[in-house]
Amino acid sequence: MSGPNVKKWRQNVQMNQHNLLAAYKAGVKLGFGADSGANPLRVPGFAEHRELQLMCDAGLPPLAAISAATQGSAEILGLADRGVVAPGKLADLVVLDADPSKDVANTQRIHAVWHRGKKTAGPIENFMP
Repeated sequence: MSGPNVKKWRQNVQMNQHNLLAAYKAGVKLGFGADSGANPLRVPGFAEHRELQLMCDAGLPPLAAISAATQGSAEILGLADRGVVAPGKLADLVVLDADPSKDVANTQRIHAVWHRGKKTAGPIENFMP
C-alpha cells in the first residue's frame, strides 16, 4: 500500500466511480465483469463481490448494481434467455441468507447456487470444486 503508484490508482478508482455514477444517473445501460480473469490478482467469483461493493460505494443503490450484473449484462450481450427471474428464462440463481438490497455485501452470504434448474453448490465455505 506504500508503492509509488498507489496514490494514482486510488485517484483512478475515484474517477471511475464518479463516471459510473454519472452514467447511471444519465440512464446508460450498465454491464458487469468484462475484465474478470484478466489479471492474476482478480479471482473470478470473488472479485465480482468487490466490484458490486465499489459500484455501491460510487453511489448506486445495491439493487441497481445487482441489476447491472445480471439483467444489464445479459441485455448488453443479447442473451434474452437469462438475466432476470421470469417464466421461460434459464434457472440460474444464487440463493442468499441475507437481503442484498439492504447491504450489497450480503451477496457473499451464499446459501446455494442453481445453474439451469439444478443445485450446483451450497454455502461458499463448503464448496468443493
